[in-house]
Amino acid sequence: MLKPRLTAILRGCALVAGSLLSCSAFANLSYQAYPPSCFADGMPLGKGSADPHMQALPLTLHGDFNACFVNPAAPSYPVAQQECAYSETVTLVAFRVPCSGGTSATLLEIDRPANMNGNTDLYPTFPGVWVQADNLVAYIRLAPDPNTKIAQAYVNGPVYNSTVYTLENTVGQPLFDYNEPFTLTIDNNTGYAVQFDFGAYKPADYPAAAQGMPISGYLTGSWYDPVHGGEGMLTEVLDNGDGATRTFVATWYTFDALGAPYWLIAQASFANGATHVDNMPVQYLGGGGFAGAFSAVTRNAWGTLSVSFPDCSHLHFSYAGGGTQNVPAGTGTRDWIRLGNIHALGCM
Repeated sequence: MLKPRLTAILRGCALVAGSLLSCSAFANLSYQAYPPSCFADGMPLGKGSADPHMQALPLTLHGDFNACFVNPAAPSYPVAQQECAYSETVTLVAFRVPCSGGTSATLLEIDRPANMNGNTDLYPTFPGVWVQADNLVAYIRLAPDPNTKIAQAYVNGPVYNSTVYTLENTVGQPLFDYNEPFTLTIDNNTGYAVQFDFGAYKPADYPAAAQGMPISGYLTGSWYDPVHGGEGMLTEVLDNGDGATRTFVATWYTFDALGAPYWLIAQASFANGATHVDNMPVQYLGGGGFAGAFSAVTRNAWGTLSVSFPDCSHLHFSYAGGGTQNVPAGTGTRDWIRLGNIHALGCM
């Protein structure tokens, strides 16, 4: 397969014995290629199956060229010689995942054969990867860790395990919009390349694009109804430390039946990746006093609260509950907007 001319963008890549040895794909980003909230739950293998436009192709990757230069006196020499001559056919899976705001992220998954996955003696090395959109062509940064400006993959670096990479932009090169049509080229650095052609991203083709936001720390913040000043809700998403669940906490600052400020507090655990938390128990507090001068606080059941987030800027919730005396009571649904983002957790 013919490759576009890349003389200019090969600068900075090292050549040894006529072979591409190393080429850093790293550079600081001028902006994210996808909303940072898109991968709050990481990038597990196998997500390409959810993309109706997923593309998969085999490609034979060479072993580590550096192994060819190991000193014959070294104990590792026999294994190095095997790695020097090694090649492995991997499966390349290219696909998109829906993100917030009608955008997407594009990923490349490199799958090793099951019987070789994790083998660190014999392994393939990372291919060359570039993108072409209209008349723009450039190597791109591929990140095995989302939402960072430093995660990187190197050409001819070891691929020990099946891994997912996000397509990113590189400073000093064209800044691609991966929601628009482009061609992704994967070059095995021994004279053969395969290509994936992407059309424009269409959210309607992806059922997950119509769902609410997966609930993560990016949805921590303050929410309110602009036509009802003085009332709002603080939300917080906590990590439970088990890798599988989080805790959602909501504090609704509102008013009681006499118009005095009143707080309702909800809390519940939920599974990572959930797009809603339903029927959280809500409490109101009694007793107490100002600045610590009070007796033990009483906790009283009020009712339930259910929440979801259509996007980064909107909170949808339903409620039902009440209490004795002047405790606020009622049922209904509300749609509020975000008042602000937490620093370093800007949700887009």
